[in-house]
Amino acid sequence: MPEPVSVQRVPSTDGVELAVYDYGGDGPTLLVGHATGFHGRVYDPMLDHLDDYHRISVDLRGHGDATAPDGLDYRWESCADDLLAVVDTLDLTSRGPLFGFGHSMGAAALLMAEPRQPGLFAGLVCYEPVIYPPGVTDDDARLDVWVHRTKHRRRRFASHEAAVANFAAKLPYSLFHPEALESYVRNGFTPTAGGTVEIRCRPEVESQLYLMGPRHRAWDSLRQVECPVTLMRGAVLIPGPAYWADAIVGELPNVDFLEVEGLGHLGPMEDPARVAEITTQALR
Repeated sequence: MPEPVSVQRVPSTDGVELAVYDYGGDGPTLLVGHATGFHGRVYDPMLDHLDDYHRISVDLRGHGDATAPDGLDYRWESCADDLLAVVDTLDLTSRGPLFGFGHSMGAAALLMAEPRQPGLFAGLVCYEPVIYPPGVTDDDARLDVWVHRTKHRRRRFASHEAAVANFAAKLPYSLFHPEALESYVRNGFTPTAGGTVEIRCRPEVESQLYLMGPRHRAWDSLRQVECPVTLMRGAVLIPGPAYWADAIVGELPNVDFLEVEGLGHLGPMEDPARVAEITTQALR
């Protein structure tokens, strides 16, 4: 798996400090936004297949090695703030075209960021963005299920190895490519003074992000997204983002729609090479 050539701290709104991973590369810049509850480095196996790009991945607020805002103000618009802060602070447009890859929450954040600076991105690839069409209720989205599961998630394990073994035996993590699961644990759990490892994205933060998912305004600005968008969804259609992809496609002015056979909502971790190949083709 690739290792970042540098790790930088970038200030964002609400006093938050982000962790930004630069993997180098001589091609156009590709900015990566992650899903809720994960972190920028879970995409390392996918980025290994995207070395034609100058790859930049981010730990968004409350995730990975980023700091969290005071309290539980996790409006998803603030994740768009985070991505724009990285673009502006690191002057990512100075090297030529800027592209974005977003997954779930990260895809929604990119689709909110682009209308705020029209033309910022030369193209976006969005895997199952969490954007609720009008009329979708919390019950439709099964929010109570996700919040309950998250709040009761195990926080600590005896070691990284024990955490990997635990997740490898449980859905949906058991579907992950082994390197993606390893990266999720190694970079998503931190050693404690007692010798155990503890999850970095606290369950109360992740559950709050789920609750705020239906309350952002990405839907209202989809028609203002000027750049080409490739919207991917997996073919495993459980209630959630994959269901709403058709409606989102109907709002975007310049969009290609792809259904990826055999993958679910966490497809970039399930088959990193395949998602990377589709991303490369989409951005050409």
